[in-house]
Amino acid sequence: MSDPNANRVVLVEPETPENIGFVVRAMACFGWENLAIVGTRPPPDSLAYRTATMGKDILERCTVHEDLVSAFGPARTTIAFTRRPHRKGLVDLPKLKDVPDLEGPWTLVFGRESIGLTSEEVLSCDIACQIPTTHSTGSLNLGQAVAIALSGLHGLSPTPVPDPTKGIAVASVREEWARNLVEGAEGYLHPARREAGRRHLSALLRRLRPSR
Repeated sequence: MSDPNANRVVLVEPETPENIGFVVRAMACFGWENLAIVGTRPPPDSLAYRTATMGKDILERCTVHEDLVSAFGPARTTIAFTRRPHRKGLVDLPKLKDVPDLEGPWTLVFGRESIGLTSEEVLSCDIACQIPTTHSTGSLNLGQAVAIALSGLHGLSPTPVPDPTKGIAVASVREEWARNLVEGAEGYLHPARREAGRRHLSALLRRLRPSR
């Protein structure tokens, strides 16, 4: 049985079942056991199980979520992988080792094959990371991207957290605090963009990561 508090990979609305299997295969090779999917679970007869090979148990245990934030789990550092320039700034994968306070557990977030992650989804993560390539306009296949990301992080140790259970408890308090503030701000959101406003405000509040 996998540790629910371990590092995880999140796939946001994956569009090709085969790619889900390739992702799971890469996870198995690098010892990552937690997969979360934002969207729907692949059915048992899906091609995802055919391409997963030795990682089929990871696919069977994966969790399914309605939104990205709920898929983060107990992560203390969330890393969005994207190729688009973003106001957060992009960190090249090899330079992640230079990022201070890269506390674990980590959650790596990958977007849709067709459009990747939205700006709001990237904003909800702590770090925006890109895999540097020679070709500036093309993009890697989803399975390839996950495999390269896991390889780049292999051997890199998270910044130790003195008491992980305390961190999880603080995360729960933080989530409740963010929900309360978003609910209290309803009257200030633009009527025509209320849902987008909720998501944006929620992402900003979570990025603050306040202490208890």
